[in-house]
Amino acid sequence: MGHGMKDGTLILLIVTLAGLLGGNDLMAIAAGLVCLLSLIAPPPVFDLLDRYGIPTGIIFLTIGILLPFANGKLGFSALANTLFSPTGVLAIAVGVVSSYLAADGIKLLVIHPEVMVGLVIGTIIGVSYFGGIPVGPLVAAGFAAFIYRLLRF
Repeated sequence: MGHGMKDGTLILLIVTLAGLLGGNDLMAIAAGLVCLLSLIAPPPVFDLLDRYGIPTGIIFLTIGILLPFANGKLGFSALANTLFSPTGVLAIAVGVVSSYLAADGIKLLVIHPEVMVGLVIGTIIGVSYFGGIPVGPLVAAGFAAFIYRLLRF
C-alpha cells in the first residue's frame, strides 16, 4: 500500500488547491500527481523519482526549448541574428549566468537541503499569485546561494 496520509500529503493537497485557485494548471497537475503517487505508489517508485525526476524534467524542458530547431522555426539566420544583436548577446549572457546559478543552487541544496522548503513555498506563491511557472527552484536556489555568499563577506 502507499505511504498514507502524512503532513507531506496534506501539503500537496494544499499546493494542488492553490494551483487550481491561482489558475496555474501546471502546478495543480504536478502537485496532484505527486499527491496521488504518495497515496498509492510503492516506495521504490519514490526512490526512482527522487533519483531521476529532476534530470528527466530538465531533459524534457530542454527538448521543448530545442524543438524550434527541429521543426524549422529557427535556423542559422536566427542563430546569426542572436549572436550579433544586442538582445541576442544579452540573452546569451543571461543564459550563462542562470545556468551557472542553477548549478550553484544544486550545491546549496546538497549542503542545506532545508532551503528547498522556502524555495517550494516561494515557487508556489510565484506560480499561484504572480503568473510564474514552476521551473525556477534551481535558479532560485542559485540566487539564494549567490546572496548567501554576498552576505558572508
